Amino acid sequence: MQVPYLMADPSIAKPDHPEEDWKIWTVINPATWMVPFFFILFIQMWMVHSYALSLPGYGFKDSAQAALDARTAVVVEQVQGQQVAQVQ
Repeated sequence: MQVPYLMADPSIAKPDHPEEDWKIWTVINPATWMVPFFFILFIQMWMVHSYALSLPGYGFKDSAQAALDARTAVVVEQVQGQQVAQVQ
């Protein structure tokens, strides 16, 4: 795939992508920028996941509440069954 070529100086060689993508590492030094990049990536990941888990039906709180409701329903049924058995 050829990227559109819009450079003012015609003596500059036209870039050949993606064969020359490795040249970005001559400008960006990984020893300098990799740790801040991963820190920013971690912050973004944390924000996206905290938002996603706060949506209704997608969090740990919702599954815990559903399990508690199911357990409570079973206990109520058992208690009602015992009361019916005592009445008869």
